[in-house]
Amino acid sequence: MQLYIFILATLASGHAANDLKLWLTISAQKRFLEISWINAPTQEFDHIMLTNKDPFSFEERLMSQGTPLAAYNNDEDIGSGDHQGDIIPIHGFTRKPEIESQQRIIQPSRKFWISNGGLNEIVAAVKPTKREQWISTGVPFDYELSRNVTAQTICYGYWASYIDQKGTILAKTCLKAFPRWMNDMRPVIGDLRLRDLFIPGSHDSGSYRPNFDPLIRENLVTKYALTQDDDIRGQLLHGVRYLDIRVGYFRASPEKFFIYHGITKQRPLQEVINQVRDFVHESNEIVIFGLKEFPVGFGKGNGVHRLLVSYLREQFEDLYVHPSATWAASLNDIWSRKQNIIIAYDKSDIIQEFPQLLFSPIDQRWGNVQSWSRLDTYLRQVNELDLGRFSSRPVADMAELTPETWDVILDKHGGLRKMADQVNWRVSILYRDELGKYCNIVAADFIRGTTLVETAIDVNRRRAELF
Repeated sequence: MQLYIFILATLASGHAANDLKLWLTISAQKRFLEISWINAPTQEFDHIMLTNKDPFSFEERLMSQGTPLAAYNNDEDIGSGDHQGDIIPIHGFTRKPEIESQQRIIQPSRKFWISNGGLNEIVAAVKPTKREQWISTGVPFDYELSRNVTAQTICYGYWASYIDQKGTILAKTCLKAFPRWMNDMRPVIGDLRLRDLFIPGSHDSGSYRPNFDPLIRENLVTKYALTQDDDIRGQLLHGVRYLDIRVGYFRASPEKFFIYHGITKQRPLQEVINQVRDFVHESNEIVIFGLKEFPVGFGKGNGVHRLLVSYLREQFEDLYVHPSATWAASLNDIWSRKQNIIIAYDKSDIIQEFPQLLFSPIDQRWGNVQSWSRLDTYLRQVNELDLGRFSSRPVADMAELTPETWDVILDKHGGLRKMADQVNWRVSILYRDELGKYCNIVAADFIRGTTLVETAIDVNRRRAELF
């Protein structure tokens, strides 16, 4: 007990006082790129530059007419509210040139920034006004970029750089993938159990639609049925290691098993399994495949459950971790078996029937709340009073808002995307600064709008140093 208290106290120290750090995320509702940071110097001429290539230099040049800085009116419900920074997308002009007697008036020369000698486009610029902020840039993200991510990808698409008056890069980040973060940290975390780690997860992981654009195709059903923008492979490539799988049975279809969100049918289970299997073959990462609820078609008996378990065994073949490893196994123990997929099943009598295949379920700590204040209170309570941390069985904080039935019918909250944008930045800060020292699995809607994966990696490194 004393050792554990010491570990929590040490983890609570978080980032160093002067450790400037930036993150790039993607909002759910409008899919804008977001920039967040901590410990910014906020000197008068500091800027954060968003570029579409890796920057190695910034410098100012004179421009003979106009200025490339255009005001941006940020009305997003995100970040630090009235304390957001000034957003200055690079394209456009502050005003049109005035015309007098059909003659164009020449504007005075103005300075503007270029990157990599002008070869790297500066997409937007942010002037930081506070040491810690989270803002939307207004720059739309095209998910086609994510579909090109592979198991070798690290940075892609966009970079954010904090520069001073001279153009010196003080800190830099990029839009990142984390296809092998467990293996990359194996020398550090290999002797830890899954229960000892901070593991990023996605809520209702299979509730996505390929090539779906919410700005064009959104309707009441998709507003409250879809919870992720990346498919399963995309989620795993970007660092998710816990999948929240809700399976329904559809007897009349040639494809019997589907992912469901409530009673809404989503993707074929076969599609999800194929993506998990392919990812594990490529990456050698460990994935928790957590089955829960079984909302449609299972009835009161166990017949359909037996069909599902037999199907899972056939599909995952030699990739599933044999339960003899138990939840107490270290990551190295699991890797030594050359097995990577843990099938956790939320039905005790079926687990007893299939002890050679199924692990006990992940305990989902679900607040079932509709506001950030209530979610914040709930997440703090379940973490600070968690006696289960001394057990080997993992637990998952479901860090998202949940609309009630009439909320959906009346579209009271504007959809899950809007609800996710209201809380994802707050959840990220909460686990980064406070609850990271306690938590195990943390699952969220539209996971790309959080910094949970990067925070998990940082926390896991510090935990491993203390165990």
